[in-house]
Amino acid sequence: IRRDFGFQHKHLNERGGLSGAPIKEMSRKVISDFYKLTDGKIPIVGVGGVETGADAYAKIKAGASVVQLYTPLVYGGPELIWKMKTDLRSLLTKDGYESVSEAVGKD
Repeated sequence: IRRDFGFQHKHLNERGGLSGAPIKEMSRKVISDFYKLTDGKIPIVGVGGVETGADAYAKIKAGASVVQLYTPLVYGGPELIWKMKTDLRSLLTKDGYESVSEAVGKD
């Protein structure tokens, strides 16, 4: 497991995987790289650090055609989905997109 994230954290050297905020930007970059390498022809699932509609939108614009949530849903409950959908719709509209599929890979 890669541990050279450029920051320090008391749990950084423990066994197991990392998720959430520590891998948010790295995940977005990997999604973007794979989207470009595959010419957008393979569906990509955006995971890692998705807590808000803006986080989901960043994964989508990087090349994710779907976004996965887990931990934020556990802590935020089902209401989180409605908030994220509302935020995502606002961001799509602001950028002139009518659907998520139009925004995939646009970064």
